[in-house]
Amino acid sequence: MSFMFRWSRKSGFRREQIRKERPDTVSRRWERLRDDGVLVSLQIAVGFFLLASGILMLREDVVPYRPGQYAHHDIVSRVDFTYMDQQKLASAQQKARDDAPHVFSEVADAWKPLEEKLLALPDRVGAAESVEALPPELRKLLDLGSFTTLKQARVDRANYNKLVKAYIASLRRFDPAKPETALAILTDEARQNEVDTNSEIQLRTLDANGVPVTASLKADLTYTPRMTAELEKRIERLAGAFELVLQPKIIDLTLKSLRPTFAYDEGATVEAKNYAGNQVQRSQGQVAYQKNRPLVRQGNEITDAHWQLLRKEHEAFVQTLDKHGLASRLGLVGFVAIITVVLSAYVWRYQQKIVRKHARAAAIVGLLISMLFVAQLAGISSSPLFFFAVAPTILVAMILAIAYDQRFAMGVATLHAVLVTVALGQGLGFFVILFAGVMTCCHLLDDIRTRSKLIEVGGATALAMMAATAAAGLVNMDPLPFIGKNCLYTGAAGIAVGFVVLGILPFIERAFRITTSMTLLELADASTPLLRRLSVEAPGTYNHSLQVATIAEACAEAIGVNSLLCRVAAYYHDVGKINKPDYFCENQGGGVNRHMNLSPSVSLLIIIGHVKDGIELAREYNLPTSIFPFIQQHHGTTLVEFFYYQACTKKDRTDADGPAVSEVQYRYPGPKPRTKEIAIVMIADAVESATRAMQDPSASRIEALVHDIVMKRLLDGQFDDCDLNMRELAQVERTCVKSLLSIYHGRIAYPSSAQLQQSSAAATHTGAHAAAPVAAKTA
Repeated sequence: MSFMFRWSRKSGFRREQIRKERPDTVSRRWERLRDDGVLVSLQIAVGFFLLASGILMLREDVVPYRPGQYAHHDIVSRVDFTYMDQQKLASAQQKARDDAPHVFSEVADAWKPLEEKLLALPDRVGAAESVEALPPELRKLLDLGSFTTLKQARVDRANYNKLVKAYIASLRRFDPAKPETALAILTDEARQNEVDTNSEIQLRTLDANGVPVTASLKADLTYTPRMTAELEKRIERLAGAFELVLQPKIIDLTLKSLRPTFAYDEGATVEAKNYAGNQVQRSQGQVAYQKNRPLVRQGNEITDAHWQLLRKEHEAFVQTLDKHGLASRLGLVGFVAIITVVLSAYVWRYQQKIVRKHARAAAIVGLLISMLFVAQLAGISSSPLFFFAVAPTILVAMILAIAYDQRFAMGVATLHAVLVTVALGQGLGFFVILFAGVMTCCHLLDDIRTRSKLIEVGGATALAMMAATAAAGLVNMDPLPFIGKNCLYTGAAGIAVGFVVLGILPFIERAFRITTSMTLLELADASTPLLRRLSVEAPGTYNHSLQVATIAEACAEAIGVNSLLCRVAAYYHDVGKINKPDYFCENQGGGVNRHMNLSPSVSLLIIIGHVKDGIELAREYNLPTSIFPFIQQHHGTTLVEFFYYQACTKKDRTDADGPAVSEVQYRYPGPKPRTKEIAIVMIADAVESATRAMQDPSASRIEALVHDIVMKRLLDGQFDDCDLNMRELAQVERTCVKSLLSIYHGRIAYPSSAQLQQSSAAATHTGAHAAAPVAAKTA
């Protein structure tokens, strides 16, 4: 029984292990998805779904009308709501400011000159013996009676001075409780320009204790120095303490010495008016609108003020839909889920490398979400919808067309256009405008070799969207001025995106780790620092790289792959030889071979080390990452044959009975070429080096050599990791032969100068002998 139990346990354990190792089990599938990077990509897709859903929730804040839009019908209120009319509130505040009284501050010592004149009057009169002896101004003012009285006042000076001071004090007196008793004298300009006679003004002065006091006063109770008749009545009452004969003279002298006692205070006036405006209650701007009340009449243009009113009505309407809001939000979430699934399937179908390279997936999600958010903000604000909501989708299309390919950019940008259309609550016409722009820019943006290419694509996109905008406007029966304005907006959006992409192109290349043709053309310039250094320090390698580039470019064009990338990468594929140029035969100008005194293993390390050195130099000189695989893979895992056979020969001479030399030790570390372009550079590098070493590079010998090298690489498995098929390989082989024949074709030997002279003399001698029989026959 125990044996049977152990056997049962062993068999059950074995069956369990077999089930675990079956390829169709859930655990194995889960592990396979994890190894392929699908799980992380699914997490990124979920993040896109959540962010996009959150942005589309802002759709409730989007007003379905825009400033500048044509009202095809009366836009009426769907609910009762209260609107804060900022214009009405501003009008009420401005009226309060206008009604606020002007402020006049007291002029210090305005009555001081009059007081000094009155106090000095007895002394001036006392020095004269008669009225005729007085100064002219006093002679006109005084008569004999007043002259005599002032003479007597000189004797009773204390009493006279007391009367003068009381008189000046009465002129200065200001009672805030009775401001009309104040003798407020303003300038003529202030009375005419600053205040109205029916308005109020504020007088600011100091009381007897020096405390600031302010009182309001009707403007018609103020005076100017020219208003002598009105002022004389006021002053008569105040001058009654003087003797009767002296009163008219005091009044006359006072009228002639009048100065403004209050001056217009601009700063205090502005402060008072602002305070009055701030005191206006905001309730004065509130306007109640009833349901079904017209907000914008048919045929009118929607202005900014209309848009603010419509926005308030929309907010009130959305609040009434709270009980139905959950269903609306669930619908939006379901819609975004469908778009996310379609987008994920599209990426899986046409760009599976994005599933494995999560940085690129995150970059695409960041691009789509940020542009969707910008478009949504344009919908929430009063910005022109046909510019700020159109441009983000066109920008997505251009960036993806540059980073990947046209078909992928068309699909993703079209889905983004659907999201933007739904987020803004627009109709089919708006989507057609976006679709026309996406299709145009993606179709034209194939290869960027000049800076003007992006501007040209932006211009063509602008024209396509303008045509679509005009068609949509005519379908909606918009007036022609509105159609023209929308066309200008969409055209400006297309051109602006072209300029924006041109400016951020370097950042696009870094974000998506790509290299555009324009960057490759810049790297192909022989004056770049690394190529200049290669030509100086390793001239043989430099010339070899130029020939390899010519052959590789021709081969790439023959099979329809990126020829520019092959040419530029061939320039840099051997830059690692800069560190030890003398150890490579193309740089040895007839001198001593450096490998003569080295063991094969040491020489091997130097030879294969140029791959690692090339990668380090590429990083040091900030070469694009697209060049790195060419430097690293252009030798693949090929055998360094010369040093391998040298090691075998040395081993046979020294230790014939020992273990054989491993071929693996004398191979390049790889990896093998993973693209057609790298495979082409590998073949071009090998055939150019071998042909250069030939003594007599005839056509048949070159053809046999190229075929031998290509077949050796093929049988060695160097092309296993790239999708280069046999037909393309045969085409590459033929193109290599053609290119090598054009480079190493035979030439007619140029004769020396002595040979040319001998040939010329022989020709002359032969001509003379031939002419003699002719002359004899003629004679």
